[in-house]
Amino acid sequence: MCYRVDRCFGGRRQVRKGRVQTNSHSVVRLTDPARVDELHALVHGVFGALRIDPPSSVLQETVADFTARLASEACFAIEVDGRLIASIFCAPDGDALYVGRLAVAPDWRRRGIASVLIEAAKDEARRVGARRITLGARIALAGNVALFRRHGFEVVRATCHPGFATPTSYDMEWVRGASEEVAPCRG
Repeated sequence: MCYRVDRCFGGRRQVRKGRVQTNSHSVVRLTDPARVDELHALVHGVFGALRIDPPSSVLQETVADFTARLASEACFAIEVDGRLIASIFCAPDGDALYVGRLAVAPDWRRRGIASVLIEAAKDEARRVGARRITLGARIALAGNVALFRRHGFEVVRATCHPGFATPTSYDMEWVRGASEEVAPCRG
């Protein structure tokens, strides 16, 4: 599995089979079920600390749910010194790739790590031939909405969670440009 990341944090990137190296940090396609406990703990820790109402549904997901998700979806992660510090899931959905559960450990935020994962998701969309990337973003998390907008995502609709009279989430979408092509894999 080979993919490219156009933007990185911490400096120059090197592309290697299955991995994008950015200095001492790397984006990996996480496939090892032995790491699902660590992945589950990372995502639950990040989403559990969010001050949103209603709480994220990811908090109801078990390790078994994450194991199944890891088997059926692409998961990109960033690790430092063997510890997962960030992750994102990508699931095919018709002509789109749905991304979710973007999580960055609190002590690693504001360093461009989420941007690297978004770019990895864009590269995955190109690789699988998806025309669009879709996601849901909580309106209350204005910084997240702004991050996605900086990466070319647009709000396509506002939605309400059950029991709420006003919108709580945005459905957002990034549409792949006609001139974009998949980067060929090399060695």
